[in-house]
Amino acid sequence: MTPPSSVESEADDESAAQAGQPVVTADALATHLVCPRQYEFAFERPLSARKTSTDRVRDRRRQLLRRSIIAGLRSEADSDEGRVEAALEWLNHEWRQASAGDRQPYIADAQEQYDANALAAAVEAYFENGGHGHAERLVEADTVVSYERDGIRYEATVDAVVERDRGYLGIRYVPTLHGVLQVSWSDTHVREFVDGQSYYPRQIGSFVRAGVAIRGLKAEYGFDLPCDFAYVAPLAESRPAYESESGVRVDVEQRHFEDAFEEETRDLVDLIEERAAAIGDGKTDPRAWRFENITNSACQYCAYRDACPDRMGAELAFIDREPTRGERGERGEIDD
Repeated sequence: MTPPSSVESEADDESAAQAGQPVVTADALATHLVCPRQYEFAFERPLSARKTSTDRVRDRRRQLLRRSIIAGLRSEADSDEGRVEAALEWLNHEWRQASAGDRQPYIADAQEQYDANALAAAVEAYFENGGHGHAERLVEADTVVSYERDGIRYEATVDAVVERDRGYLGIRYVPTLHGVLQVSWSDTHVREFVDGQSYYPRQIGSFVRAGVAIRGLKAEYGFDLPCDFAYVAPLAESRPAYESESGVRVDVEQRHFEDAFEEETRDLVDLIEERAAAIGDGKTDPRAWRFENITNSACQYCAYRDACPDRMGAELAFIDREPTRGERGERGEIDD
């Protein structure tokens, strides 16, 4: 079985062609928004992040779903059933490979089997709810879209690019929509975040990823064409369904960003360029970027917290300070 080609090789080729030009990725921007030090540990001098079993299950779900769906989208099958069969065949292959290497995320065999059934049900549900249409109008899969602005190349990884009746749609497959901005809540998300009226950096980061992708799609396919970006969650909800063959029932959800991008373009672009400048200038000190918010919320869920000098310094500082949400036993921001 030939695996779907990796976007990493395409990115390497692209980077080689653009040698010497600064490149800022959407993932780097989203991470820097959460915490500049987290960005440093993830991108500048990578550390091995501490991962819980929940982290490993989440990462496995994301990779297995996207790779299996991409295999189905690229399949040369001449029927809907054949396309789903190709996706499930790849899922079974990848599942066996992943399980052979790491079974620790699961407490019991029953939990592992439930997850396997849920992923298979999610793949089938995706194709039944729009996936076949995506496959029939697929332009590219597992690719990078980009644009240039003021000497900087901005890049976003996109799992699929689909042609619409007019324009293009970029898709990122995620297990659930946890951590993805609910764009219908407001039309001033970015302005409220920048002004300090609200603090939900991971959700704003999802908007940044969408914004970079939409601008990249326009640069690639035509600035005058309407372009959209969507997070598609084939495993948005799952629950036992004993009457079904798989024993699992799943719900597929999508969240589109075209309208929000049009509404908040100026504020979003300003935020993207401001964070890109901070990255270019090597600004990784979180004390210059909402440090109180970071220590009160983001630190609790950071995979690098045990190695972070800023967090340890804040914890050990002999000053009167308010306890963090975690210390009060409250729930801070968490991104599944």
